[in-house]
Amino acid sequence: MKFVGEKLEQLAIHDTEMKHANLLGRSAFNRFYYASFLVTRSTLAKLDPKWKMTPHAEIPTRLRKTIKNKVANVLKIQERKGVITASEKGRILSRLQSSTEELAEMLELAYDARIIADYIPEELIVKSGKIITLRNYKLTTAKTWPDRAHSYCKTILKVYEEVGLD
Repeated sequence: MKFVGEKLEQLAIHDTEMKHANLLGRSAFNRFYYASFLVTRSTLAKLDPKWKMTPHAEIPTRLRKTIKNKVANVLKIQERKGVITASEKGRILSRLQSSTEELAEMLELAYDARIIADYIPEELIVKSGKIITLRNYKLTTAKTWPDRAHSYCKTILKVYEEVGLD
């Protein structure tokens, strides 16, 4: 998906027909969102197979609450048993919180951009040199979404492994 987004972005940048550039740019936003979504969905399935089909709109809550609560409960038990210290527990939860919150925020913004791209065709992209913008979203930023999602998901998976939930 990311590859397709990058190709669409290049086509949009170089197409002199604004009508075509608009369609290509909008599609690039869409592909970058879906690349991020698929990385996240794959991670959710690794954490719990039942989470594989989590609807788009529920993923931020799953990241912010469900995952955090599951890890926090395990850490509370480990701390009570003396397996970890309170500071270790805090460090692990902080790392998890940072990754889940940033991923949730990014996916919410990416989803918003995708909705504009797909469902508000009267809102056109703006080209300024090699920068394509849709509302307040830059395609150069959208291009980073899949790699950022991968990085956040990697951290979440490591935390799960570290606490013994893998």
